[in-house]
Amino acid sequence: MDGNKGGSMTDGSFGVVVAGQVPTGRHKARELTLQALYQSDITGEDVHFAVEQLSEENRGGHVDLGYFQKIATGVWERMGELDQWISRAADNWSVQRIATIDRNVLRQAVFELMTEPGLDMRVIISEAIILSKRYGDKKSGAFVNGVLDRLAREVRPQKDGRVERGE
Repeated sequence: MDGNKGGSMTDGSFGVVVAGQVPTGRHKARELTLQALYQSDITGEDVHFAVEQLSEENRGGHVDLGYFQKIATGVWERMGELDQWISRAADNWSVQRIATIDRNVLRQAVFELMTEPGLDMRVIISEAIILSKRYGDKKSGAFVNGVLDRLAREVRPQKDGRVERGE
């Protein structure tokens, strides 16, 4: 998680890519969430330890710490449910076979799709793709995009049966 593939970041919570800019707002919160989930996934430790550590290290910075804490702990608490959604959408892949980075990017994106109805789902998917391309391997972006495209239709159907397109 210490590498920086690519030279672009988003400018906050809206998924706008700005070359060479320091990450801010919700994008940075999503990066920290991925870092905390990855750390917990690898070490087997409770995510609350990683959240506390990363919150302290990033206090006073350009990050939405409240959003980071909410997403990271929410994913951790609902991981079983999130993994079920992912396994249904990831054809021929068990969740444990999915690369650790991709698995945790998917978990946090699905959590946001489920719990942030006011946030455009295109932003959530775009941010997930950016994270997977930056920290995953060269196929991560396409894999994450495919899984989230299938999941978004199930997780966020509109009340009248149509799929929300975020328009």
